Amino acid sequence: MNKLEAKVLKIKSKKSLNLVSFSFNSKTLSMISLDLNEEIKEQKRVLLSVKPTNITLAKNFEGFLSSSNRLLGKISNIEIGELLSSVTCDVAGTFIEAIITTNSLEQMNLTLEEEIILLFKASDLAILEVLND
Repeated sequence: MNKLEAKVLKIKSKKSLNLVSFSFNSKTLSMISLDLNEEIKEQKRVLLSVKPTNITLAKNFEGFLSSSNRLLGKISNIEIGELLSSVTCDVAGTFIEAIITTNSLEQMNLTLEEEIILLFKASDLAILEVLND
């Protein structure tokens, strides 16, 4: 599980649906949540999580996608498996793992130290822990 330390920027709510914006390494991330812990307030520090299997990697990408969360990283490690491969990226000092098929890894011709875009949907982001200030 990837862990990202962030600060709550804004909370928009409509009935039980919440759209929460976070600041992570000077980038804005978005999360959709049905239930929001009452401890979650603007300016509160939190630990976010996203599963490695929910991260999509993009190379030489230009255009629009519905995935609201995009981070630029540099590939720091690649573990090649028979069916699945692990790609670890350094995003401003935070290491984030993506699990992709080995076929995709080969088709994209990913290499160490290469810059890559990490994408994930707002519904794939979760609050793991509220941090004490």
